[in-house]
Amino acid sequence: MEAMSSAVLARPSQQGAPQRAPRRFLPEVQALRALAVTLVVIYHLYPAAAPGGFVGVDVFFVISGFLITSHLLREATSTGRISLPKFWAARIRRIMPAAIVTVLAVVAATFAWWPPSQWAEISRQAIASLLSVENWVLAADSVDYLAADNAPTAVQHFWSLGVEEQFYVAWPLLVLAAAFVASRVKSRRLSARGLSALVFTAVIVVSLVYSIHLVRSGDPAAYFVTTARVWELAAGGLLAAILPAAGWAAHNTVRVTTALLGVAVLAGVAAFYTDRTPFPGQGAILPVLGTLAVIAAGRTAGLGSLHRLTDWAPVQWVGNASYSLYLWHWPVYIVATQLLGRRFHWWEALALTALSLLLAWISYRWIETPTRRWKPISRGPWRAVLAGSLATAVALGLAVVPTLRASAITEQQQAAAAQLLASKPDGFGAAAWQSADGAAFVDGTAIVPTAATVSRDQPDSRCMAKWDATSVKPCTLGDTTASRTIALVGDSHAHQWMDALDTIAKAEHFKLQVFTRASCPFSLTPRTLQRDRHTNCTATNAQTLDTLVKEKPDAVIVASWTGSAYVSDPRPGFAQAYQRLSDAGITPVVLRDTPWGTLPGDQYVRDCVAMHPADPSSCGFSRKAALHTDGAVDAAKQLGLAVIDPTSWFCSDTRCPAVVGNVIVWRDKNHVSDTYLSTVIPQLGRELDAALG
Repeated sequence: MEAMSSAVLARPSQQGAPQRAPRRFLPEVQALRALAVTLVVIYHLYPAAAPGGFVGVDVFFVISGFLITSHLLREATSTGRISLPKFWAARIRRIMPAAIVTVLAVVAATFAWWPPSQWAEISRQAIASLLSVENWVLAADSVDYLAADNAPTAVQHFWSLGVEEQFYVAWPLLVLAAAFVASRVKSRRLSARGLSALVFTAVIVVSLVYSIHLVRSGDPAAYFVTTARVWELAAGGLLAAILPAAGWAAHNTVRVTTALLGVAVLAGVAAFYTDRTPFPGQGAILPVLGTLAVIAAGRTAGLGSLHRLTDWAPVQWVGNASYSLYLWHWPVYIVATQLLGRRFHWWEALALTALSLLLAWISYRWIETPTRRWKPISRGPWRAVLAGSLATAVALGLAVVPTLRASAITEQQQAAAAQLLASKPDGFGAAAWQSADGAAFVDGTAIVPTAATVSRDQPDSRCMAKWDATSVKPCTLGDTTASRTIALVGDSHAHQWMDALDTIAKAEHFKLQVFTRASCPFSLTPRTLQRDRHTNCTATNAQTLDTLVKEKPDAVIVASWTGSAYVSDPRPGFAQAYQRLSDAGITPVVLRDTPWGTLPGDQYVRDCVAMHPADPSSCGFSRKAALHTDGAVDAAKQLGLAVIDPTSWFCSDTRCPAVVGNVIVWRDKNHVSDTYLSTVIPQLGRELDAALG
């Protein structure tokens, strides 16, 4: 069995053996692990202390690439073979037990600390984490405009483990192939290490170029996808391949200097990088080089050496427990955020760090270490594979439970909502402002849509160009045979009015043309390029203006999100667009942005309503906090254009409630539900008629 499960390579050479066996335990690498996890924990719990602490993940990637490749090359050159089952079994024993326990703990905690509206999403990401594909799930969500702002779950940090575990599957095969080719070439100049180094270099170049391309193109998936991250692990692998021949051992001063420079680089990027730093791409080069420098320096001594710090027992302990600490600190952070509903004070961050360390010690002492050495699964590689498969299958079954329970709750709520929607009692939705002074409930306590489904209560997204589109093709709605045409232009906050305007257009017999692009307000002032969504709208806005001037609709309705960031004052850019329309004989009508605000802890309105379905009064915003400076409206007023202000359809003189007339108002952090907007159609129709004269 062992012979069949191993890949046989060339026999190890008996000549030229090193005079000194390579060190198996590397305290400087353990210290790097401690530094990496400390940066990540600080970044999450108290980011002001290390705004670039997210680079700790990159440090982990380089360390993993170095250690794993060192192990594989050492086995290939010393035994003449690589046992893939043994390698994968070792990874299973090392990674899977603590990961499964963490995921199941989060699943169990779901029912206590998270609203039912999040249960299905937690299940989805828990399953992805158990299958080591969480990074691809987050990558898909990040480029999905409707899912990009999903609330973070307590297993979201498994994305980096997914990258590493995918690396563990593919990388040994690459090393094996290189070693096999080297053994067949039989050239003194082409060893397994040499050929591996060439292959690793090619991987680094291709992956890094791809990563830079994704970052520069503004693709948010760049942060998560393995193809844009594998170069960091490969860099560690390249160091493992070339380090034995580098001849560093005789140059302690050079090594001390290199180590100090590496640490300085890591400290610098942790202090000066921010969420707006383009990353990974070229932004990840510095932390990767810093990590490589510390590893390459190895054990140092004498003046300037960090060996006393790296050998310090607490540092080594944190390095040993770094995996468990990484696993547990994020759920602690998410739960604390859920309970406190705000950012932490420094002393709260310290308390949460202590709790994370305690959970890490329990995990390391009672889960990680015992299972790694447990004889029933360590006696043969296939036992570990079988045990890991069975444990994963059981965990997957348990991870589905929140979804099943959420489905049952949602089914009951939807049945009540359907009855309410069919009857539409007096005061339903926005009508409650006239009949019941904006009361949350006018008939029972059923809510339409349900908190679990309101995120999908929106117009057809196919009529809105994606955030990275290079052109906007209009959708034609309303009375498509009518000679009168009105266009709707702007970003997703314009698009949210599409169905309401479509209903009005059919009743009033005009054609509705929709020119909307996600994250692109209709201003000729450029948007700010942000790390999470690089958007430059001026080109597509200019194209849309050209099309409108050419087709000459009777009027253009403009609406924009007031939370957009610009490189300068956006009002001149709006004014330019309005003026060009007016000069072409087209009537601009500006629709003020709908109110929106921020709940404690950056919570979604729908999640707050799910936690307080019978009394959602705590889930709304003050009117003052929900109204924001609207550059599109200011520019329109300066030019004397018609402005429609819908604020009174959402807010009283002091408050903007989350539920009005049994209808939930917001479907996410700032977009209004389609159902609620359908209830303001009478007001919108009257205001539009008045604006158009």
